Amino acid sequence: MNELDYLRKVWEENTIADTSQDAPVIKENMSMVKKLKSFDHFQKLINILKIVIITILLSTFMISIKSLGIDPVEIYIGISIIFAGIISFMFYYLKNQFYSSKLDYTQSSTRFAKDAISLLKKQNNIFGLPFILFILSMIVGINVLFLGIPSEPQSVSPLFMHITVSSFMALSGLLGYRIRRWRIRKEIYPLIADLSRLENQE
Repeated sequence: MNELDYLRKVWEENTIADTSQDAPVIKENMSMVKKLKSFDHFQKLINILKIVIITILLSTFMISIKSLGIDPVEIYIGISIIFAGIISFMFYYLKNQFYSSKLDYTQSSTRFAKDAISLLKKQNNIFGLPFILFILSMIVGINVLFLGIPSEPQSVSPLFMHITVSSFMALSGLLGYRIRRWRIRKEIYPLIADLSRLENQE
C-alpha cells in the first residue's frame, strides 16, 4: 500500500466517524492533503536551489577574497559574522518551515486542519524579526570585512563604499521580503483559507 492509499484509508476512517455527510468530506480531505503535499514538495525544491546558490556565492566570495592576497583580522571577523548569520538563519528557516511530515494524519479533520494552519503561520513568522536580524548580520559582517581591505589613493572613499554596500544589502533584503510576502499571499493564504473551512465544518 503506497502512502497516498494509506492516507486515504486513514482519512476515510476518521471522517466517517466524525460526520454524517461522509462522501463530500472525504473528497475534500483528500484534496487538501494533496495540496499540502504538493506545497511541501515545491518548497523542498526551492530549498535545494537556495542551498546551491548560497554555496556557489560563498565559494566565489571566498575565492575572490583569497585572490586579493590580504588577510587582516577584520576580514576574518567579517566573514565569520556573515557565515554565522547565514547558517543561523538557514537552520531556523529549515526548522520552522512547513513540512507535511510534521502532521498527524490519524487525527480528526478539524484537529488536522488546526495543526496545519498553525504550522503554516509559524512558517510565515520566519520573515519577521528573524529575517530582519539576518539582514542586519549581513550588513554588519560586510562592513567589518571592508574595514580590513586597504583603500588605494585612486579608489573611492571607504565611507562611500560602506554606504553603498549597506544600501545594497538593505535593498536586497527588502526585495527578498517583498517576494516572500507575495508568495505568502499567493501560496499560503489560499491553503489557510481551505484549511479554515475544513476546521470549521461540523
